[in-house]
Amino acid sequence: MRNSGQISYPIDLAGYQYPHPHYLQTRARINRLIKRYFSSEILSDRLADLPRQFETPHQRIWEPINWHAINRNQIIGIDPELFLKVLAGAAEVEAPIRAYAKESWDYLQAIHPQMARFMGGQFARDGKTIEVGIWEKEERQHCPTFAKIYQQLTGEKIKPKPNSVQGYHSTGNLRQDVYKHALSRIATEWSATSVYLWLMAHSTGELQQAIAQPLQDEVNHLAKFWGFTRWAFADSYFSRLKGTTKNLVGLLKHHKGERTHGDDVFQLENTVHAVELAFTFARVMVKLRLWNYTLKPRYLESLFGASPKRRSLGIVRIRKTAA
Repeated sequence: MRNSGQISYPIDLAGYQYPHPHYLQTRARINRLIKRYFSSEILSDRLADLPRQFETPHQRIWEPINWHAINRNQIIGIDPELFLKVLAGAAEVEAPIRAYAKESWDYLQAIHPQMARFMGGQFARDGKTIEVGIWEKEERQHCPTFAKIYQQLTGEKIKPKPNSVQGYHSTGNLRQDVYKHALSRIATEWSATSVYLWLMAHSTGELQQAIAQPLQDEVNHLAKFWGFTRWAFADSYFSRLKGTTKNLVGLLKHHKGERTHGDDVFQLENTVHAVELAFTFARVMVKLRLWNYTLKPRYLESLFGASPKRRSLGIVRIRKTAA
């Protein structure tokens, strides 16, 4: 509890809980959340978990959610209707996880079977699913979670309109195709991480704690894909930033006509919130840049073995590590 004169502010996951926060106070809450959930130590821990996932796949355990305690009074510093529209949009984005997982499997199977299994699982020759990938298991919890939060806040059920998935498209250059797909995955995880951090900055209590569960999955997946891509392709931060940003813009354009309320936050009357969201995207990428400097070739090779670039091979074979 913070005392400022005669005013006392409780503390939640984002720091001081102001009833009517101005821009700088909201920005401070965003920074606090990034420090809490997106530190270099957390990113390194999530990346180091990837080789263990290849050996013994295991799903991240969520903290319990007290659904009945979630209410509209836990939305702070924003018009509740705008908050709900962004929440509904998040459910739509998360809806076609099976299609996303299969798309990743199609790209990764020929060049890195273990990463393909982590994303999309395993399939029989007839196409029947033998095993669901850990990435898919974790991600497929998100749409129902946001839909349930929405119902708890409004008393109404939503039927998310899934985004279309572009699917596998070969150019004849498998390595380049996989690299572009990896950048696309980084773009979607970057976007989800940023939006969920922003939603948490405008919420408190059980509502904030509920959003923290899918957020931690997105941080986990972003760290894994970022580090894996850095190891597999040895590209520079700026090359990845340029490619990821290009992919993000392309995805926004692709889905613009599909989302029910995709652009509501960018309307003129919501300028402050648009700036907050842009700030969140930028801060997440700044933290990734700082972490990227710690991803030295020797460290990455201690996790995954010699990089494909060093071995001058087009096919990636990961070194086995103990679980």
